[in-house]
Amino acid sequence: MSMTLAQAAFAQAAPGSRTYVGQDVFVASGQQIHNAMCLFCSVQVEGDLTGNVLVLFGSLNVSGRVRGHATVVGGNAVVDSQARIGGDAVVLGGNAVYETDDSLSGSAYVLGGHLSRVSRPEGSRQRRVSLSPVFFGLLAVLALILLSAAIVPRVRRRPAVNQSL
Repeated sequence: MSMTLAQAAFAQAAPGSRTYVGQDVFVASGQQIHNAMCLFCSVQVEGDLTGNVLVLFGSLNVSGRVRGHATVVGGNAVVDSQARIGGDAVVLGGNAVYETDDSLSGSAYVLGGHLSRVSRPEGSRQRRVSLSPVFFGLLAVLALILLSAAIVPRVRRRPAVNQSL
């Protein structure tokens, strides 16, 4: 039932787009689609994706071209040396591997995982940011401390009452 509702919600995507829940999206070489959205599955782009790609709890493998942005939540992104992503790439809770600097036109942000080391061309405005799980672990501990300080009731001292009257 919930999968049917999710598929119905994703069905509102633009024409020429692919949206799947639990079934992988494959863009074959020589094939062109607009956007790709995938929930609990993976996206393989060997052809041309003219818009954006969003993967929730799956992986993204690009050996073709994504002209827009690429976002992966809860999975990994792999971009081959001959592949191109025209916009920014964001990976939350996973790892990203880019074989060459030319593979990514925009910036790369990896939160909660690792970004493959690639050299940055001189004069480039591209940002390559990776915040590892250690950072998020420390952030979670700090949040827990602050939350416990806000929730734990404060002990108040009551004034002594003289009952000898």
